[in-house]
Amino acid sequence: MFKTDDKVVQICLAISYTILAMYAFINFFNPAYIIDQYPSLESNDTTIFFLIWYGMMNFGAVAGLIYMGYKGLDRAYFAYAIPLSLLFVWWGYSGQASLEADEQRWAATILFAVNFLALVIARVKGMGAFNIDKADSAWGTDDKIVQVVLYLAIIGQVVFIIQYFVNPAGFIEQTPGLEMSDTAQRFADGLMYFAVAWTITLLYQFRCGYSMTMIVTGLVISVMFFAMMLNFQASGAVEDGGNVQLTAIIIGNFVGSLILFFRLQSQH
Repeated sequence: MFKTDDKVVQICLAISYTILAMYAFINFFNPAYIIDQYPSLESNDTTIFFLIWYGMMNFGAVAGLIYMGYKGLDRAYFAYAIPLSLLFVWWGYSGQASLEADEQRWAATILFAVNFLALVIARVKGMGAFNIDKADSAWGTDDKIVQVVLYLAIIGQVVFIIQYFVNPAGFIEQTPGLEMSDTAQRFADGLMYFAVAWTITLLYQFRCGYSMTMIVTGLVISVMFFAMMLNFQASGAVEDGGNVQLTAIIIGNFVGSLILFFRLQSQH
């Protein structure tokens, strides 16, 4: 498993898989359970929207771990997962620390920290030094279409981060049906953390070569978001035309992920 006989690496990644898969399934299929466990969470469509979003992101990370289980460890995955897990340790800690003692629930924060430590140990034990080897060409491929898609991906992530810092509440304000609150804003902050982690791994891949693990991760996420968007549209849940920018991003990510996967998977 993971093309290594190191039991510590295997155990650490199994721990990460368990934590990510648990939150993926609960957030996506039963967000009400999470809401019931945390008194600070408001029981409304906004909270459910963000919990489902987080669940889909976790499914992508789980897919990446499964792919590595068959193909071997991938530095680009750790360049994504380690910064993201650290950011969410801070996200969980700062959120709970700001609450009254009787409202604090530390289970998620502790699991985020365990996931972070497990990933760091697996990365150090399994792959050694944190070196950044330069590929022969940008993104490690001469395929111009692949290069263009990856350049667009990194531009999109950077634009999202800039938009967040210009107007942190912008995503909620531009999405009909979402209600602004401290809880909603904290979830929106988490979306920026995802964008930061994707930017880091894309920059890594720009220098070191594309990662099929991250392409699979992105494909699973984009397919789930595209399917969810179609479901919302078909059910009439989208209000006032929805968030046009978000719709365009979901469609673009879906098409781009398919292009990357089908142009590159035959080489692996």
